Parts: sequence; C-alpha cells; structure tokens
Amino acid sequence: MRRYLLVPLLLLLLAAMAPSALAGVLSADESAALRQDVQAMMGAFARGDAELIIARTHPSLKRLAGGDEAYARMTRDTLKELRKAGVTIISDEAGVPGRTYAAGDEEVCFVPRQSLLRVREAPMRSTSFMLAVRHVGTPQWSFIDGAALLDNPALLRQLLPALEPGVTLPKGGMEAL
Repeated sequence: MRRYLLVPLLLLLLAAMAPSALAGVLSADESAALRQDVQAMMGAFARGDAELIIARTHPSLKRLAGGDEAYARMTRDTLKELRKAGVTIISDEAGVPGRTYAAGDEEVCFVPRQSLLRVREAPMRSTSFMLAVRHVGTPQWSFIDGAALLDNPALLRQLLPALEPGVTLPKGGMEAL
C-alpha cells in the first residue's frame, strides 16, 4: 500500500477514536472531591438549602426550566412543597463516581446515590445518581439530579446533546421499606 493512502486511513482511525480519548477514569483525589461535592449537594437538599442547589445546577437544566430565575423559583417551591408533604431525608450516601464520558467540551460522570427518606410516616429507599458535568480540564463540577432522568431517559440527550453515543443511565428506583 502506498504511503499517501495510509495518512487518510490513520486520520480516519484517530477521528473515530476521539470521543473515547476524552473519556476516562478520575484520579483518586478527583473522585474523592467529586464525592464530597455530591454529598454537599445532597446535604443541601436535605436541609432545604435551595441556594447551593441552584448555584451548582448545570446550565442546560436551567435553560430547560426557562432560565435562571425560573429554575431558582421552581427549586425553592419544590423544596417547600416536599417539606409540606412530609418528606424528610433520613440519610443520603454518595457512592464512588464512575468513569467519565465525553460531551463536547465537557465531560460527564455518574455518581451513585442512595437515600433513606420518610414520606409522611412511611420509610422509603431511593437508589439514583447525580450526573456531574464539568468543562474538560477544570475542577468545578455542576450537577443534574438523575432521579428525573430515570423516568425520562431521553432527557439526557436533550440536556447534553454532545454526549458520546452509547452512554446508558445507571439503574435506580424507589422502594418502600
């Protein structure tokens, strides 16, 4: 085979591998820091601290909600309504973050979470995840609560259209105890 034919083939091969080149594994320090960030978000939810949740939510979710102000209002109202409905968090545990996936100039990571909660007097267990998103090369993550994605998996591609193909959501659900 002639040398000039190898160059286009090599470029085609590299282009096909580009999305997975950005996907990877977090270092132990990055994983620990991300887990702490997720734990802080879950703690804010349990305390009814809407401001931290609003500040750390990924912009794509805010856009979908109608903008920053609409999202902030919706978040505050939701936390109040959950309290009025008798929902209390007994415990929240962030798991070990998984691998990262390429999403254009961002990378995405699923962080498992398990929550014990009480809805009025009925104890429940929620298994879900937080979707952590950051610009490649930066330490700051923003978040999307995965519970909404469990009921509507197509929402993942709407929020992150550049997400590499083949990414599937972790399993989750709610069970009465």
